[in-house]
Amino acid sequence: MNIKQIIKKYNYPEDLANFLTIVYANFLKYFGEDKEDIIYEALNNTEIVLGDNIYETLNKRGLIDNVEGDSLVNEDDLKRAVGIYQSVPDIKYNLKTNTFEINSIKRLIAINAPDLSSNYSKSTLVHELGHLIKSYFKEYTIEENKLKSRNGLISREWQLTIKDGKIIKKLIKEEGIGLEEGLNTVLEEDIIRQIIDANYQATGYGVISSVARNIIKTSDIAIPMLNSQILNDKESIINIFEDISPNLYNNLECLMDKLYKLSLKMFSEIFDPEKMQETSKQIKEVLVKEYLPLQNIMTKSQEYRLGE
Repeated sequence: MNIKQIIKKYNYPEDLANFLTIVYANFLKYFGEDKEDIIYEALNNTEIVLGDNIYETLNKRGLIDNVEGDSLVNEDDLKRAVGIYQSVPDIKYNLKTNTFEINSIKRLIAINAPDLSSNYSKSTLVHELGHLIKSYFKEYTIEENKLKSRNGLISREWQLTIKDGKIIKKLIKEEGIGLEEGLNTVLEEDIIRQIIDANYQATGYGVISSVARNIIKTSDIAIPMLNSQILNDKESIINIFEDISPNLYNNLECLMDKLYKLSLKMFSEIFDPEKMQETSKQIKEVLVKEYLPLQNIMTKSQEYRLGE
């Protein structure tokens, strides 16, 4: 498999082509060469677009997924985003079988930059490529009248109904965003440190990336975590955490979603220092009261395993 074929397919400009070639090789090292089929197909079926307005880019291409229900990521977040991986399934209703079916999936990576001249735009692209690769394999499934999706460790469910001949999606479940974003930021840092700056530190998700890196600081968790993210096998990593302590994974997932939501809130308050300071205080309280007890459980478990 040759990355040059993908570059030629989308007629990528020289700076993007050169960077993508380097990143592709590093993704193979990061995930393992046995995952190349998934990595290649993900890039081959997803165009990368550089521009100055992510929301408009998605809107023009029919990739604004209008759904009912509350999501941790809303329209305003899209308008503030510096980069995004977006996928939208085309769902049809089969009258013969009375079932919903996935006809096709549209995917796109959009970066809010005219080129890749800055390290910021490069790191943003690496981050979004991480989301793409970790979601591509079995991203969507339909069970009865429910659409299910996963992006790494993020799980979402929508209730599907038909109203006036139109398929309506109502979000009924969304979890794992904080943990996945934290882990994906760790990926971003690791890749950029290899190819651009050995001292690179991501700025977008500081708190959740620090917590995520601490969670996977041992290889007996880090490697299974990567495999579960890319191979759609969340259950295996849940079992590893359950062996450490009952409900540990669920507690970490809920904690990270809370921290993620507070991080987005703090970012939206950037022009209101007083509110921003109050949200920062809330984050510190969550870390002390909710995260530290979980960290102690994992630390004691690690010490026990090392002492065996």
